[in-house]
Amino acid sequence: MHTPGSFTLQVPEGWTDYDLDHQDFSRQQAELRAAVTTPEERRAVDDAIRQARRLLRSARQQGATSAAGMIARDDDGLLMAFVAVFSVSVPDGADLSVSDIAQQVSRPAGVHGYGDRTVGAVTLPGIGSVARITGTEVVELTEGTSAVVAAMHTIIPIPAQPGSFLVVTGMSPNLPLTDVLLDLFDAITGTFRFA
Repeated sequence: MHTPGSFTLQVPEGWTDYDLDHQDFSRQQAELRAAVTTPEERRAVDDAIRQARRLLRSARQQGATSAAGMIARDDDGLLMAFVAVFSVSVPDGADLSVSDIAQQVSRPAGVHGYGDRTVGAVTLPGIGSVARITGTEVVELTEGTSAVVAAMHTIIPIPAQPGSFLVVTGMSPNLPLTDVLLDLFDAITGTFRFA
């Protein structure tokens, strides 16, 4: 994933760099449908592709500057994971916390069994110490439709631009795999570099 003149972020081989304006999931949907045999599995594929389209649309509406992801079959069904980078600016004179900044691109899950979020700091190679929020949250897919996802937000100040940040967000609806996915999102975010 690369935005010329601003930053680079490496995603795993096999992931798709999404065109935020015109992404077409037809090829992925056809490949996934060809790999399944039952009507239930085909419905699950169609639902996953629908969710992916909605997640991408939601990210674009919230100011994503770039996004990448994967949708693949595994032994337990479909695995979906996405990474997006958002540009966030704090208004002059505002004193916003890390949680306030993350709130611009996320919403904590408030449903039974979900909602724990952790705010901390991590060190990114070549960047230094940055803030990170991990946990589960609700992503609005369409008006009236939402999903609970495992999420990681890493908030990176833009050099020489006070009050301006890039937020690297990783998310997946595969909640049973949260720990593994958070490790993956951490590894991806660790490749972030300003260009």
